[in-house]
Amino acid sequence: MRAKPAYKLYLLIVFIMLFCSLFPCSLSAAGIINCLNCHVKLTKGKFVHQALAMGCPACHAGIDAGTVPHKKTTSIARGLSSEQPDLCYGCHDRGMFSKKDVHPAISMGCTGCHNPHSSKNAKLLKTKPPALCFPCHDKAGFTRKIVHPPVASGDCMTCHNPHSSDEMALLVNKPVEVCLLCHSNITHWPHYSAGTSAAGIEPQDPRRPGKPFYCGSCHEPHSSLTRFMFRFKAQSGKELCLNCHRKA
Repeated sequence: MRAKPAYKLYLLIVFIMLFCSLFPCSLSAAGIINCLNCHVKLTKGKFVHQALAMGCPACHAGIDAGTVPHKKTTSIARGLSSEQPDLCYGCHDRGMFSKKDVHPAISMGCTGCHNPHSSKNAKLLKTKPPALCFPCHDKAGFTRKIVHPPVASGDCMTCHNPHSSDEMALLVNKPVEVCLLCHSNITHWPHYSAGTSAAGIEPQDPRRPGKPFYCGSCHEPHSSLTRFMFRFKAQSGKELCLNCHRKA
């Protein structure tokens, strides 16, 4: 007995549904591959990269998604359209990454710190600072007895630009100005650093050649063994001064 046309249509529909369930990244009716049928987890983070709205080929032009598993059509890892960090400059201002002092992590690629699709952390960070920084920066320097509050709370970017800066140590501003963001009352003290900053003078650090004399010349900016966060072994301000000034 020949199958009725309606029954054949039913079998065809079942076959198509089965095929789509096994190969959900196949071509849609519009002829466009819907990558999110397979990779929907990439969009489930609290913060989603806006580039996803542009479509996967915007960054992964070297992927042939018409086959499962996918094939690469270029030699670049993950079928990216170009190498990192050049890949991000189509959307992100290159000038923000090419100032005088460039964070070495930039040369490692953006995905060293950021998840390229989505993340539970702001700015698509893989983990929250300061833990994010410890794979490259010695944790011991940030976890001494007394920890600077911005470090303890993970606010590294309050003081540092994570990509590049025209100031030393990737600071967001001149060293003294960065400290005054939180320690504005220092201007009321008879403090040498505050006076020279106001006069536009930048003396050199006597203990660290090539660096300016500022708050960080006497105080550790991240953590210290003393409650005053002294850079050198001292129990008082007078003892601290003797590290540069000899007794009369």
